[in-house]
Order: sequence, then structure tokens, then C-alpha cells
Amino acid sequence: MKFSDIEQLRIYAAITGIVLVLAAFAIVLSGHGNFDLVATLACGVTGFELFFAGQDLRRKWTRSRG
Repeated sequence: MKFSDIEQLRIYAAITGIVLVLAAFAIVLSGHGNFDLVATLACGVTGFELFFAGQDLRRKWTRSRG
């Protein structure tokens, strides 16, 4: 399956977000490290994904409306 550059970027961002969330859980369970940094990075990746998801929905909506 061939993905466009934007789709590849979104896949990498999703994988990065999942890894950051797992790291945040590991930090909370172990009681060590800087949880705030990992949580901020995870929120940034999530915001990036929400932005692209919103743009994708807007593009599909404008296509269907003509």
C-alpha cells in the first residue's frame, strides 16, 4: 500500500504519540523521571494529529458540497 507524504507523516506522529503515552505511564508507575515533559510532548503530538484530522474532515466536507 502506497501512502502519500502527509499520510506517512500522520502515521509517524501517531506512532510517536503512542510511544510517548506508554512512556508517560511507565514514568508514573515507576515514580521516576520528568512526567511533565513527556505529557507536554504527548499533548503536542495529539494537537498535531487533531489539526490534520480537522483539515482532512474539512477537505472531505468541501468536496461533498461541491
